[in-house]
Amino acid sequence: MFGDGKLCACKPISEPDLASFIADCVLSTDKINQILPIGGPGKALTPLEQGEMLFKLAGKKPNFIKVPIEIMDFAIGVLDFLVKIFPSMEDVAEFGKIGRYYAAESMLVYDPETKEYKAEETPSYGEDTLEDFFKRVLEEGMAGQELGEQIIF
Repeated sequence: MFGDGKLCACKPISEPDLASFIADCVLSTDKINQILPIGGPGKALTPLEQGEMLFKLAGKKPNFIKVPIEIMDFAIGVLDFLVKIFPSMEDVAEFGKIGRYYAAESMLVYDPETKEYKAEETPSYGEDTLEDFFKRVLEEGMAGQELGEQIIF
């Protein structure tokens, strides 16, 4: 994990809950053509809290490898340099920038005046919690969660 595991937070939302939210938006004329904030049920969770939850459910002692976020900045710099020599690496360089963003920026409502993310202002939707998902995965495995082309490793 990057930094202390508290660089960012989000309110995880399941695919079925997100699909339901999108369907509700399509059917509500006041939500058409808008950018709407959304999060799953419960409180916002940092990567550290998500990891601690998973270790607890697995009955294991938490064991994290923490690396400075600046590693991403260094990798992006190297990739940006390599793109000048090997233009075919442009997608890889862009992927690094996207990864850096998601590693450090919260997926919560942002208040431009205070320049802070606001978990309490991020709407919760649905019923499927991350904890329930983790429990199911530990019991049943990851079948049905294939990522196809979206897989990283």
